Amino acid sequence: MRLNKKIRNSKLYKDNRGSAMIVAIVVSIIVITFTLSLLLVSYSLFVSNERKVTQSQVKELSKSISIEIGDELTCPQFDSKQALIDGINNKEGAKYCAPDYNMWYYVRYNLFQTNWPYYKDETTAGHIKTNAYRYFKINLTGGDTSAYSAMADDISVCMYWECEDYSIKDEALLTVEVTVTKGDQKSTTTSYYELSVSDFPDASEGENDNNTLNDAYNPAGNKINLKENWKWTRVN
Repeated sequence: MRLNKKIRNSKLYKDNRGSAMIVAIVVSIIVITFTLSLLLVSYSLFVSNERKVTQSQVKELSKSISIEIGDELTCPQFDSKQALIDGINNKEGAKYCAPDYNMWYYVRYNLFQTNWPYYKDETTAGHIKTNAYRYFKINLTGGDTSAYSAMADDISVCMYWECEDYSIKDEALLTVEVTVTKGDQKSTTTSYYELSVSDFPDASEGENDNNTLNDAYNPAGNKINLKENWKWTRVN
């Protein structure tokens, strides 16, 4: 009788221990699943936050570079033909020297020239995107360039210009698109600049420049009319 009771108690103990083990395993699975879910949520939040930070960085960098290019285009305000010549020749003491305003000089030597046609539309032969769009890679200098490099994988600039005709320079429109890419994030800042052209008071009619600058600004070896005083104004 006592033996049977002991056997029954032993079986009951084993059954309880087995049930407890099953419960423990189930609880462990639930805890592990919950932990993995938390990790997955945390990772998703981290990735989402990182994407937002990256998007903010590329947006701010594209805006900053766009502002810098805008300053290069709009800052030079020559008051005489001689001041322009001094800038072209990088003369000591000149106010707007070519190395400091290379974007302005590039545009000055290449717009209204046969090597860079204006953009009209996608149906006008010789004036579609493939003819009129110019693309540049930006090399950042000065400041903490390593910080800039960490913020972007690629920085590019697209430029094109529009006008009614090659003979009408006043009110030509220059479009500058700055695109910054980091991973799968991209941001483009677009700016527009309008040209006004007047005559320098000390320039002779039809006088051309014999100094064609170097290949960095003037790869086609174009000549410009020194009588013309070009000024760019941002219109957006």
